[in-house]
Amino acid sequence: DRIGVKYGDHTWTWREHLAEAQVEAAGVIALADSDRPLHVGVLLGNTPDMLRSMAAAALGGYVLVGLNTTRRGPALLADIRRADCQMLLVNDAHAALLDGLDLGTVRLVDVAGLDPAAELTPHKHVGAMDTFMMIFTSGTSGEPKAVQVPHVFPVFSGAHLVDRFAI
Repeated sequence: DRIGVKYGDHTWTWREHLAEAQVEAAGVIALADSDRPLHVGVLLGNTPDMLRSMAAAALGGYVLVGLNTTRRGPALLADIRRADCQMLLVNDAHAALLDGLDLGTVRLVDVAGLDPAAELTPHKHVGAMDTFMMIFTSGTSGEPKAVQVPHVFPVFSGAHLVDRFAI
């Protein structure tokens, strides 16, 4: 019940943060096409929405695709297609990045509109080395490439940060 997330004047306890992540994961899974890989793109920036979506993907057992909010037009669309996203999560601050793009069968979902009544049944039970996220390289040697990040990496990274900064 201690504060786990702080953003500006807003705070969430760990319990609140995880409850919101469960709601999001259940909503995403309920909308998913089970015949396709569950790759969920996010255009959320460095916000609590992004942090919640990361926790939701971990709880829900699907792959989160961290799309770069600095990409525009055909380049952004190419990243969405390259990562085989079946769904895109957006918030009010980033939805306009998709204006004019032909998303085809990719479903666009406002994170504020997910069904809070859905019950969470994970899409898949994952192991430490299963893909948690895909993040894009900077593209310095050509187009950005999606790099797979396994579930264990945030645990190791977090532990390193705790030690390094005495958190």
